[in-house]
Amino acid sequence: MRYIELSRAPCNQTLEIHSVNGEYGWERRFESMGIRRGSRVRKITCHPFGGPVVIELNGAKISLGRGIAAKIEVEVLSSPPVKRQI
Repeated sequence: MRYIELSRAPCNQTLEIHSVNGEYGWERRFESMGIRRGSRVRKITCHPFGGPVVIELNGAKISLGRGIAAKIEVEVLSSPPVKRQI
């Protein structure tokens, strides 16, 4: 399986957190927000030229800076449903 940084993950897809890289302080901070290994999140925003990364976790929206989001490795679980135009 291939893991990617949360900051590079595609939008509107279900992602599973594989690992949190960083110092002990960051791991505790992520843990306090509910961001831990095995958690499933959905990335809401995709800004092409930077900006914060917004994820949805257990119904709550969490905004993370790009540098912080780069410390989180995720696996893409599903793609968004395809909308048909009639």
